[in-house]
Amino acid sequence: MTNTLHTAGQMPVDFAEILPTQATTVAAANTVKNVALFLAAPFIGLVYAMALPFVGLAMLAWIGGKALVKNAAAYRALLAVKDVALLIAAPFIGLVYAVTLPVVGTALIARAAYKAYRA
Repeated sequence: MTNTLHTAGQMPVDFAEILPTQATTVAAANTVKNVALFLAAPFIGLVYAMALPFVGLAMLAWIGGKALVKNAAAYRALLAVKDVALLIAAPFIGLVYAVTLPVVGTALIARAAYKAYRA
């Protein structure tokens, strides 16, 4: 079946000659993708270069933490530090709960009311 357009008194137009083939479309899409990657490559490299020190520090902390956990005395010291940190953070955690719970409660009541209305 050919795609043609017949107009009054004119020659029929064959769209197969005008429209690009699938292979041409795929080739054009690949070219556009390659150009976009070419233009984005310096920015991607910049992101990698900026993130490298942070990734290195995180890996260093990860390996050091695993080594500390294997040592029993250091593990007990880390547990004590964790307890002190939680003692210091407890008032702030409580404040966050006190501020957010009324909002969460109101949202839950509104949800229950909406479900009851829909039922």
